[in-house]
Amino acid sequence: MRSGSKGIPITQLDLDTVEALGLVKIDLLGIRGLTVLGDVAEALHSWQRTRYAGPLEVLEDIPSDDPEVSACIERGETIGCFQIESPGMRATLREIHARTPDDLMAALALYRPGPLQGGLRDDFVRRFKGQETVEHIHPALAPLLADTYGVILYQEQVLRIANQLAGLSLAEADLLRRAMSHFDPGKQMVTLREKFIAGAQAHSGVPPETGARVWELMAAFAGYGFPKAHAASYAQVAWRGAWCKTHFPAEFMAAVLANWGGYYSQRVYLSETRRLGLKVRPPHINHAAGQFSVCYPGGEPLLYMGLDQVRGLTRRTIERIRRLRPFTSLEDFLARVDPRRQEAETLARCGALEGLGSIPALLARITPGGWRAGQPTLFELPTEDAGDWSMEQKVAAQQEILGASLEAHPLELLAGKIAAAHAVSTLEAAGRIGQRVTVAGLRQVSRRSRTAKGEWMYFLTLEDLDGLLDVVFFPDAYRRNRAALQGGGPWLISGAVEMDAERGEALLRAERAAPL
Repeated sequence: MRSGSKGIPITQLDLDTVEALGLVKIDLLGIRGLTVLGDVAEALHSWQRTRYAGPLEVLEDIPSDDPEVSACIERGETIGCFQIESPGMRATLREIHARTPDDLMAALALYRPGPLQGGLRDDFVRRFKGQETVEHIHPALAPLLADTYGVILYQEQVLRIANQLAGLSLAEADLLRRAMSHFDPGKQMVTLREKFIAGAQAHSGVPPETGARVWELMAAFAGYGFPKAHAASYAQVAWRGAWCKTHFPAEFMAAVLANWGGYYSQRVYLSETRRLGLKVRPPHINHAAGQFSVCYPGGEPLLYMGLDQVRGLTRRTIERIRRLRPFTSLEDFLARVDPRRQEAETLARCGALEGLGSIPALLARITPGGWRAGQPTLFELPTEDAGDWSMEQKVAAQQEILGASLEAHPLELLAGKIAAAHAVSTLEAAGRIGQRVTVAGLRQVSRRSRTAKGEWMYFLTLEDLDGLLDVVFFPDAYRRNRAALQGGGPWLISGAVEMDAERGEALLRAERAAPL
């Protein structure tokens, strides 16, 4: 053990050694979803200080029963909400008609590798919807698994089965859970298995062959099991996020964007913000904060991207902008802030000087010979002319400078071509298992991999206005479409939708790709 840079004792001992020394190991993890809730709570508290003593009370006052929130969750409209925003999770919410925090708790436990790989998720969904009767391997399991329809969802259920079915002590039951969680194939597991089967027969009258089946069921699950306490706390955070999104969408999406989202890229969250009917603007010298923020000019919410996201803008210039604004004209801004010429051009190109002139006129004034830093003019020069940049030019500049377009999503500029190709959204495609579809989208990430025969395959995550969809080009399809995939996209990709059993998410088995 040694002292770290901040004077905090640090140990390099593993958890078992730490435990043997009589110390307690605690994992402290940062969760972006909590930061989002905190930002929303601070905004709401700033409006209602007489009602709430502090931001925490805002969150504690959120009801656990809200029809509007329930409806949004049931429809899977949860992009941005902690733990319940991935395509597979949203499909699960729709499939089980999740409407309450308890439903979220079950969905969170279901959408784990254990239930997915063992096929337990499908059993749960059918039983939850009343499409299948609950059948237990042995009647003694009924009281232990009644609340989860005969399916093991939580690690605590493994403990209860070991303790109440097989008569193991709680200490032995926890030892069993930990051994299973670490995939321990050693002598300890053999001993515990024998003790469990014998105990189940003696304690509950379970035949040895049935006890062996129960053991295998637990072993298949426990390695990926989810503690019920985790599921409950995650469900609470997810519910509160859905409540904030439903009732205060502007503050919620601003907080999500300010904290750089979660499962998706920023483009998806910007599209979701627009889908909610909110207006999003580029950073503006008179309105933007450091990060994404909300203001209410005329009483309607308006989201501004933060000045920190402007590529090449120095801390000095950002600090002077925020301290010296508002600015009434380009001349006023240039004289008082004194930015570098490249910074001024960047701000003009990305729309941060909106209202002070058209982009071409602003750039003409800023170019060498038109203005010198720290040298105000005697008269303000006109900055308007007859034309402005096209939407395509603005989108391209914002993509380059901000990393995303605030004017429009790149696919929105191609809406006519997408409609003519009869393409469906990624979200709609995910619900068409076994069908052939065409999807339009941009590449978020991609990779190549060799098969056992040494042939190349191509994996692509496709992004559109509604979300993401994983795409795979098997060797034959990749050879046919390799040239088309060389560019930056976007593409129209056609193929058959399959279910990835291991992850429980839809997968597009691609057959053809064409650039839009």
